[in-house]
Amino acid sequence: MKCVVVALALLSITPAYGESPDSFLPQLVRDVRARIDAALVARPPKLVPPQKVVVRWKLAKLGSLDLGAPLVALTGADLDGDGRGELYAVTTREVIALGLRGKKLEELGRVAFVGEPATPAPRDVVATAIVEGGEVVASVSSWAKSLRVRKAKTALTAVAGAPGFAVCPGEVAQLAPGRNYFDGGAQRYATRCRADLVEPDGRPIRARGELSLTNKLDIAIERCTAASIGCQPLTHHAYSAVGVAFDFADVDRDGKPEVIYAAAGAPGDPDILKVVTIGDDDRKWKLRKSFTAGGIAGIAIADLDGNGAQEVLAAVRLVGATRVDVWRVE
Repeated sequence: MKCVVVALALLSITPAYGESPDSFLPQLVRDVRARIDAALVARPPKLVPPQKVVVRWKLAKLGSLDLGAPLVALTGADLDGDGRGELYAVTTREVIALGLRGKKLEELGRVAFVGEPATPAPRDVVATAIVEGGEVVASVSSWAKSLRVRKAKTALTAVAGAPGFAVCPGEVAQLAPGRNYFDGGAQRYATRCRADLVEPDGRPIRARGELSLTNKLDIAIERCTAASIGCQPLTHHAYSAVGVAFDFADVDRDGKPEVIYAAAGAPGDPDILKVVTIGDDDRKWKLRKSFTAGGIAGIAIADLDGNGAQEVLAAVRLVGATRVDVWRVE
């Protein structure tokens, strides 16, 4: 294990500006890369193809809950490692864990944001929630610092995190001052990453999506070797009229991931949930559901019932409402 850590550290080193390509350090990095490549060729990792499951491509309502404040972000995780995932709903004040008990969706606990309010705060609340290092990292534009949430068997715990918005593991973005979008080179409304996907033959792939200010979603797919070492670009796709609620999953486990997204209407407008195989035309959807009363405030992936299959969940609410309806793809 120590050898792997050292090798990864060496691979992260880049030669200093002006350093000779024949100097010791660049040569060492090349040697390490060559040895890792040779080891992978000699003893390739065992590929485990996905086991296909039957999906009816229907939506079923799991429940309706009052969160006490408007929902602004949603993610799924199994933080306590019991095999049954949880939903983590981020409001303007708290992070709330939700779980399936029998056939009923129930609150498992909640923790409040702490510290100083953010200044300046954008007119529209912006939030992110991702899973990183066994924690849910949640950020809301009304608070100066993020919140790092853990779950034990009996309770949630949380500590204040760093400023900024965690958009992908190891990646933090900053809002443009007073605005509801992220800046830093390419202006965008949202970024999502997923690294637990595989192709039909079991080769690992990962997806990254960036939503532009024109509501165009650009999706980049990379093919990876074991442990995501040496990922290479595979395909690139784009979808228009996409809202800030979107995610990726292989719902039917056929090795062809889907993008799940809401429409790009204004708050209060009727909304649409779509599930499309990444690479297919958006008119060739697997599921399309209209919501005339309420919009989609969050989309998440989680295995709530513990059967080993990831599920797509969508939270729908009226503008400013504290009550949400949670729907699941079946």
